Amino acid sequence: MTDFSPETRNSAIWSGDSRKVANGKANEVILTKQGKLEIPDLSGIEAVQMGHVLEPVIGRLAQAQLKTELTKIEDALTHPKHTWLKSHFDFAGKLGDKTILVEAKNYNASVRNKFDVSGVAPSADVAQLVHEAAVFGVDMVYLAVLFGGQEFVLIPFHITDQQKDDHIVTGK
Repeated sequence: MTDFSPETRNSAIWSGDSRKVANGKANEVILTKQGKLEIPDLSGIEAVQMGHVLEPVIGRLAQAQLKTELTKIEDALTHPKHTWLKSHFDFAGKLGDKTILVEAKNYNASVRNKFDVSGVAPSADVAQLVHEAAVFGVDMVYLAVLFGGQEFVLIPFHITDQQKDDHIVTGK
């Protein structure tokens, strides 16, 4: 199981940090890593709790749509060259001979218009997917989103080596 202690969280840039940077909160990430800001405790927030409850359901929906077995990933990984870059993941599987990742999200229906199966998604989601692809070493990530508990959407993202390199260099 992944260690979510402050020491572990502050030891690297994680995919959640990439989300914050993409949302314009790079200063918050830096101050947190320096120990000048506490990591907020989100465990009591109902939306966060429901995300954990629904994650396996979203994983099963993605598995059925992709017609492949997905495995829940319980450990964090470190980028093979950049040890300051780490991530935890939701699911991994194989499509043909290709390893894929699936990132599960439970979002409010009001944000549905920000997503499209053609690969349109908010920059924070894209930053997280590129980050995870770079750490895991894959080029295909699916964003599996349950909107408002009623609509399931699976959005494929082909992540290029250039996107991964740009992310590592610029944090975008």
